[in-house]
Amino acid sequence: MGWAEIRIQQYNLGEEASWVVKRNLENANPVNKTFHILGAIPIIYGLWIHSWVLIFVGILLTSLAMHIVG
Repeated sequence: MGWAEIRIQQYNLGEEASWVVKRNLENANPVNKTFHILGAIPIIYGLWIHSWVLIFVGILLTSLAMHIVG
């Protein structure tokens, strides 16, 4: 049993979740995490070299993750 399943059971028993934990549980999917990590790489590198094209590609990857998985 993984982290997300244990947390869901705890919340079903009445425990309160913090805001950060709620966001993690919403996105607790390996495909979603992979797309977000792959999207963060061009965003960070694009900010470093001041390339709006790379920043845009990174934003597209992260938004694609939300539409595919979300």
